Amino acid sequence: MTRSYTLSEPARARRAAQKHATRAALLEAARAIAAERGVEAISVVEVARRAGVSHSLINAYFDGKAGLIAALVKDVHAALLARTEVAAAGPGSPEARLRAILVDWAATDLGDPKLLRVLQAHGWTWSPEAEAESRADRAAFLAPLAEVIRAGQATGAFRANVALEDALAAIWAIYTLGMREAVFAPDLPPPDAAIAAIWGQIAAVLRS
Repeated sequence: MTRSYTLSEPARARRAAQKHATRAALLEAARAIAAERGVEAISVVEVARRAGVSHSLINAYFDGKAGLIAALVKDVHAALLARTEVAAAGPGSPEARLRAILVDWAATDLGDPKLLRVLQAHGWTWSPEAEAESRADRAAFLAPLAEVIRAGQATGAFRANVALEDALAAIWAIYTLGMREAVFAPDLPPPDAAIAAIWGQIAAVLRS
């Protein structure tokens, strides 16, 4: 006779705690390798060995190496998103706020250009689920920019006849390509210079 088993509440709590601890151990191992030898040196085998678990769990918890690296970035981006939201609602003209936000983004991305390059490369290989999560993260970062653009349109600083979604998509594309140009430049530019190099394109999208 087939018997079914249902975990008790304490057993479910222990399992959840174990999963959380394993995930944290994998992240910490990957973070340590990146600090020692750079993000390009991260391998699922070494990460799992340091964490004391099977490397198959990286697929289970992170959907592979790409997801693991994305999870590392998410820790950094949580603080960046908080600063973005504060800057978007802060003082200054809409144009000044938008530019300050992009400089802050660039400071984070160019602070570890190897990580940016690896993440962009893996972005083409991760699963549909990981892509959906990435798009949700992008939407969270673009929401404060939307507030700034609306404020600029209300005051006449930005064109009122540009669709908000089109403006956001254009800014994201311009910024992404601008970071690529910066990363592959002979000398890595400072964040404000990297944004200055693409500001004319952004202004062409927004200004009257």
